[in-house]
Amino acid sequence: MNPFVLSGDVAPVYMFHNGPASCAYNWGRQSFYGITTTPTVKIDGSAASSSPSSYSAAITSRLSVPAIVDIDVNMVGDENGGTAYISVTAEQAPPSGTVKIWSVILEDHEIATSAWGNYNGMEMMWIPVAVPLGTGGSVLNFTGPYPETIQVSGGYTLNPAQHPYDNLNVATYVQMASGTKEVLNASFIDLHDTTAISDPGVASVETTCLVSAWPNPTTGVFSVSSVLPSGATGTVEIFDMAGRSVNLFTAGSVENMCMNEPGLYFIRLTASTGEVATRQIAVIR
Repeated sequence: MNPFVLSGDVAPVYMFHNGPASCAYNWGRQSFYGITTTPTVKIDGSAASSSPSSYSAAITSRLSVPAIVDIDVNMVGDENGGTAYISVTAEQAPPSGTVKIWSVILEDHEIATSAWGNYNGMEMMWIPVAVPLGTGGSVLNFTGPYPETIQVSGGYTLNPAQHPYDNLNVATYVQMASGTKEVLNASFIDLHDTTAISDPGVASVETTCLVSAWPNPTTGVFSVSSVLPSGATGTVEIFDMAGRSVNLFTAGSVENMCMNEPGLYFIRLTASTGEVATRQIAVIR
């Protein structure tokens, strides 16, 4: 499993039936899958034989199937919590049925104590500690035309005394909620890919530019939100498909836009730190 995790090809989550890591998220996921015995391994919604070679074969097989959705995850917060901002873009109509998205913050490298029973002294990986979109996930109502982007967000709370911030990852996945429960795509990132904190006891410092636009697609009226690293300034500029600048404003807040001409527009946030973030938005009639 580790080579696939390191390459970003899979988003692993451990679901504990009992003990210190048992939580509402785990119970919800076990109910979702109908799991009654442990251990049980699910890869892409289906049970996998419990051997490394079987895991590898199942993942390799799935990687050969083109993904029809893209997931962009941005986490803004500190060691006490924050907000997850997630954009999901469907390149084509998803399979028939309910499409849902889950996001879970995981702790790695925890050394189990005697409270873990037989796991005492072992290094524990991918343990759920917070669920920004709730234990039941969020429904994604794709209606077209495609490509279509849906924005979701949710807050989360962390316990720095129990879960070291340096050990936290974020697994986010889009999955069919019925039938084969096929996973359409997943994202696995280190929490520090999008946020950072200074020394303990010092206020958090945001270090990544964030820009988002919604609804997308739009009939012409939409909002643009931008976040800058602490102490930075910046601008947001919107370009049409010909590369012409059609709007320019100061970054760091939410701006309401109105575009009369249909087409694809490009939004670029440029910070004084040199960081750049971009988004696309489609105006349809």
